[in-house]
Amino acid sequence: MRILRLNLILCSAMALGVSACSIIPDNYVPSFVKPYKFDIQQGNFITQQDVAKLQVGMTKEQVRFILGTPLLNDAFHANRWDYVYRLLRADGQTTQSRYTVIFENERVARHGGENLPVSPTDLLGPDSTTKVPTEPLPSEKPADDIKDSESAVGGTERAPVLK
Repeated sequence: MRILRLNLILCSAMALGVSACSIIPDNYVPSFVKPYKFDIQQGNFITQQDVAKLQVGMTKEQVRFILGTPLLNDAFHANRWDYVYRLLRADGQTTQSRYTVIFENERVARHGGENLPVSPTDLLGPDSTTKVPTEPLPSEKPADDIKDSESAVGGTERAPVLK
């Protein structure tokens, strides 16, 4: 009798425990288990500052230098370049922009787009404008103690300068 009562209590406890699990949604994951999510960028990032450099009459090479290689270059519409950019943030927000350049006789005939940010900081945040210093570091500057008449490796002959 005692074993039967113990089995009954144990089965009742298990049934209550299993039924309590149905209260939690199927897709629930505790916050300490969730994986890290990051921003996903796809396409050509073009700003209004870049577009302001475009002019009607530019060649394809000039446009490629300013805007980069187009994401969509249709074989059936060789005179149309589409620059598409999509940003999927970790929190689920999506931003998309599109810019089209149309050529006639290998020159820009017209161009236009929508939803372009004014500057990189508008869309990507303040860290996107961090500039890499272009000046040489103090240790990379030429040494002042080397005279014009002697070379850096010793001797008085200098290598010819190509112009």
